Amino acid sequence: MNQQENTVSVNDTLNAPQVTEQPQCKEKTEVRKYYLHHQLLFNPDATPELSDDAWLISFKRRTERFAEMLEFLERSWAEDIPALQKACFSYLTGDNIPRKERQQVIEAWTSWSDFQFTLNRYRGLASFFLKYYRRMLQETESLLNAASPEVSPESQTTNQEGGV
Repeated sequence: MNQQENTVSVNDTLNAPQVTEQPQCKEKTEVRKYYLHHQLLFNPDATPELSDDAWLISFKRRTERFAEMLEFLERSWAEDIPALQKACFSYLTGDNIPRKERQQVIEAWTSWSDFQFTLNRYRGLASFFLKYYRRMLQETESLLNAASPEVSPESQTTNQEGGV
C-alpha cells in the first residue's frame, strides 16, 4: 500500500476557497442536534438546565481548544532538532562534565528525540483532524449567528477547558 504524507499545512488550506451550501432550516435543526449530541459526549456531566445556545457555545469553546491543541501538534518539530542537537553535543564534548551527568543528558536527549519523531509521524493525522474541527467551528458559528440573540457568548463564563 502506497501512502503519501500530507505536507500541506492547514493554514494554507484555510485560504483556499471552499464551496459549501448553507443547510436549510430542517437541516440546521439536525446539525444543531448533532452538535448538541457531541457536547453530551464531550461532557456527560453537563448541566441540563442550559439552553440549546448555551450548550452550543460550550461545545464551540471546547472545539476551539481542541483545534488549538491540534495546531500545536501539526507543527513540524523536526526543524528545531539540528540546533538543539548542536548545542547538546557541544555541551557533551566538554571535559569538565562528570560521566554520570553526561549519561543522563544522553538518555534525556534520546527520550526527547524519540518523542519528537513519534510526534512528527502523526502530523498528517493532526492536520486532517484540524481541518475537520475547523469545519465544525465554522458550522457551529453559523448556527449561533442564525440563532436568536437571547444567549450571547459574552454572557457566558467559561472554565479553563473551554466549557461553560
